[in-house]
Amino acid sequence: MEDHIAVLTTWSVQFIAAQVFLYVMLKVFKRVRYTGGKRPPGPPSLPLIGHFHHLLFGLPHHYLAKIAEKYGTIVWLELGAGGLKTQDHIFASRSPGIMSDLVFNKGQDLVFCPLNDHYRLARKIFTTELFSEKRIDSFKIQDMRRQMTFRTLRTAFEEGHANRYINLTDLLRHQFISLTTQMLFRMDGHAQCKDLLDIFHDILRTDWLVIEEFFPLLKPLDLSGQVRRLKNIGERYYEVMDSIIDNRLKENSISKSNTEEDFLDVLLATSKFSRVQIMYQISNFVLSLFSFNQDIMGAGTDSVSDTIVWAIIELLRHPNIMERLQSELDDVIGKERLVEEADLNNLEYLQAVVKETLRLHPVAALGVPHYSTEATKVAGYDIPANTRVMLNLYAIGRDAKVWKSPLKFDPSRFLNSPVDVRGQHYEVLPFDARRRRCVGMNLALLSMAYTVAQLIHACTISLPEGLTDLDVDVEEKFAVTVVRRNPLNLLIKRRLPLDVYGTA
Repeated sequence: MEDHIAVLTTWSVQFIAAQVFLYVMLKVFKRVRYTGGKRPPGPPSLPLIGHFHHLLFGLPHHYLAKIAEKYGTIVWLELGAGGLKTQDHIFASRSPGIMSDLVFNKGQDLVFCPLNDHYRLARKIFTTELFSEKRIDSFKIQDMRRQMTFRTLRTAFEEGHANRYINLTDLLRHQFISLTTQMLFRMDGHAQCKDLLDIFHDILRTDWLVIEEFFPLLKPLDLSGQVRRLKNIGERYYEVMDSIIDNRLKENSISKSNTEEDFLDVLLATSKFSRVQIMYQISNFVLSLFSFNQDIMGAGTDSVSDTIVWAIIELLRHPNIMERLQSELDDVIGKERLVEEADLNNLEYLQAVVKETLRLHPVAALGVPHYSTEATKVAGYDIPANTRVMLNLYAIGRDAKVWKSPLKFDPSRFLNSPVDVRGQHYEVLPFDARRRRCVGMNLALLSMAYTVAQLIHACTISLPEGLTDLDVDVEEKFAVTVVRRNPLNLLIKRRLPLDVYGTA
């Protein structure tokens, strides 16, 4: 199976910056050319700036997919997945970058950390302690998710009862913000948590293409304003986390009787992490929970909620699929109770809807670039060391050579199919794969399936008056994540008998 990866070498990226100082640089440098052997094919490049101009306009994941259609699945901007399948040890690292340097203290978090001993330790802690199946399935965490979902339903029903439309994106983001602060710090709505989440929303508003990332010589000039902005975000983050950790250490020194261990407690109990490293592991939890693709900068703190929004959009656009899912929920659950997490494994079509949404709408469309630590060959082409390798997850899921009618939303394609979304099948990789696979994947899949099930089973969802399923668009906006360009305002009311909802 071949997929699409964009490749930019560090030395060629460095050279791009010379355009701004054209007169001086033409006297000092000669244009760097690829001399490392058999280079993959690709579109024509321009003097000094190479292919940079191709990424300035439009949606990058769409453009890169079109390049692959013209030049093949292995091109100088895009490569095959063979590297991930058989040479993951070479491509599993991370390159230095403005975001990792200024916000995450030179890659102290899990997302941007190079492949080194710190990364291996952090990943082990996350997989065995924070995101273990036992912790995710614990009664306390289950009840927390349940209560947060019920709070979301109550808010939606209050607005619906008054015949007021509600922005689904805002509603779901608030739910997952509350859930995350509870799991992290046992605080919901605390001023420090609001500050912390404001910081992550500021990260989300960062453009995917930060010019200084590709033009390093421009960094001192900060023409885009992003260097100063990201530095400020990093300073704010350090200040907030320093205060949160101080408060927790004081609490623990006063009382040892608190049995409600949260994720911060787990990290503080891990003596192998320094105080600074704990700060940046917290950042990775937020990124991993909201942004199910751990390799996201790319994906940002709202990806779980944004994926749920994409699922609801597609169900509204396809009433027949909505009806089929609702019928499954009524048959398995009935109309006398609400869905519980224990029901999810029995809802085959629901799981197919989630998988199909992830295939068609991976919000971390380009992920975070991988980085080759040594020279190698992929499908007969020479790939030099220190090369950025960018997975086009969007193009992978829409590859016409693999998927029948790839642009059609059709959950039935996953029924009785061995293909899954957990990184073992390279036909669809919303969570990346191998060493860089999302550590929060299981929690993300659970959260998506549970929330979609509640919305479809417990609610009637109506479009604004005058609109039909034919009016629901899928126009995208690309930044750190790919989201729907236009707000989705819906009228949400109770669908089941009133006594079923209880406290909801």
